[in-house]
Amino acid sequence: MGELRESANVSFDEDDSDGNFARQSVSGAVGPALGATGDATPEGSPDPTPAAPVLPPHLQPVHAASIEESRRLATRFTALAPSFHDSEGEDYDEDVAEAELLSVALALRCTRTVADRILHDAHIAVTQLPRTLVHLDSGEYPAAWFDRILRRTRHLTAGQMGFVDATASLWPTTLTTEQFHQRLSRLLGRLESQLETPTHLTPEGRRRVELLKDRDDGIGCLRVTGPAPEILALAQRLDAAARAVQGEQRRALEAGEVPPMDPRGTVAETAMPASLALLQYDLLGGAVLDTDGVQVPKPRFRLNITVPVMTLLGGSQEPGMLEGTIPIPAAMARELAGQSETWYRVLTDPCSGVFLPLPAQRYAPTRAMLEHLRLRNTTCAVPGCTRATSWASEVDHIEEYDHGDPERGGLTDIENLHLLCWQHHRAKTSGLLDPTRLPCTPGLPGQTSWSLRDRAHVIVRDNTDLATPAMTTELMDSWTRYQAEREARQRALERRKNPPPPPF
Repeated sequence: MGELRESANVSFDEDDSDGNFARQSVSGAVGPALGATGDATPEGSPDPTPAAPVLPPHLQPVHAASIEESRRLATRFTALAPSFHDSEGEDYDEDVAEAELLSVALALRCTRTVADRILHDAHIAVTQLPRTLVHLDSGEYPAAWFDRILRRTRHLTAGQMGFVDATASLWPTTLTTEQFHQRLSRLLGRLESQLETPTHLTPEGRRRVELLKDRDDGIGCLRVTGPAPEILALAQRLDAAARAVQGEQRRALEAGEVPPMDPRGTVAETAMPASLALLQYDLLGGAVLDTDGVQVPKPRFRLNITVPVMTLLGGSQEPGMLEGTIPIPAAMARELAGQSETWYRVLTDPCSGVFLPLPAQRYAPTRAMLEHLRLRNTTCAVPGCTRATSWASEVDHIEEYDHGDPERGGLTDIENLHLLCWQHHRAKTSGLLDPTRLPCTPGLPGQTSWSLRDRAHVIVRDNTDLATPAMTTELMDSWTRYQAEREARQRALERRKNPPPPPF
């Protein structure tokens, strides 16, 4: 096994402002180069570098796959770039751009939001980073490096991107990942120090409240972003209010009175004041929003938590679903169901018989039909769209309602209705999207055929309700068997406790 014989000093000069890459100087002597396994590199072979290390056999396919990943990413960007439509271009057509975006989402099997980001990255890669893209296509640049350049430069102009491309394409491909990160940070630091920050990136321009992506543990997160003085003032107001309430809770407990702001009854039960964090949460949740006299309409839909029957009965740990998209733990679902005054049974048409076609003269669906549609599709019915139907959806007749002669078709019927976001409702009305409801077998989920202006075609199957006829029968049979077994065990236990008298 080789060893490092003497110490060596290796230094890299800073890359200059013209984008020239660093020069390497080495002093001192070293012994045979060490491979990843610790063995010396065979004499006469190239020295191992971060781009071409000596690896044990089981890791060599991993390294080859990472090179292939870079090439595939370059190929994908090149193929997708023509599908990008610049919203600031003179010939921009919003409907054509939306049709292409939905087609790309189908090709990538992702949502339209993700497809939009990937299309934008492909456009930037091909038009503004062509020289760096060559390194990616050759496998010399890891895919993660190129992705980092895209993410760190989203706010730069086309001219600035050209400078980044020219500079980064000259960096040696033998850099370590840490060296690449350092060079990119220095390069962007120089660019940003020379320019005025765009308005939308200033603290004032970034004021917003965001609902962060849902998690799988039943926890939601609301993030407030803004200038530091404003956020600090909000935090101090919350602190002062929470401390005042906490102090009053202590006084009430000492005096034997009912403590204030105790919605869960835990303060009275434990005789301990609530934590500041919990009080701050309750203060925010109960705050009255000042709309300056503007009337806020009542919610169009109720907030739905769907819970499997067996979870309610304690026989299953299947999670419930908040608004059909956010899973919540079984214990939390049972607790929320126990606190609710009203339960709604979710069944398909053959089970309930509730959603029968309305008279042909009626255009607007009933509230019960709207609830059923929202349970069937928790997001816009267009494939790839993730806009929630509980927030800003519009009901649409798949076969257009004939206002002049309602008897001719387009009935206000569950099978002829779906919920669309405002953008895709407009696109469907303009002919960009052409859905067709396919004939379905009673008791089975329905299907809708979607055509995107001759660009793409796909058939989407409806979401199934929790309690389909088959599932209802299966669950009730299971429950009947469980009840019979429990009663049999109870009778056997009673016989053991009270054995019958002997026959003589």
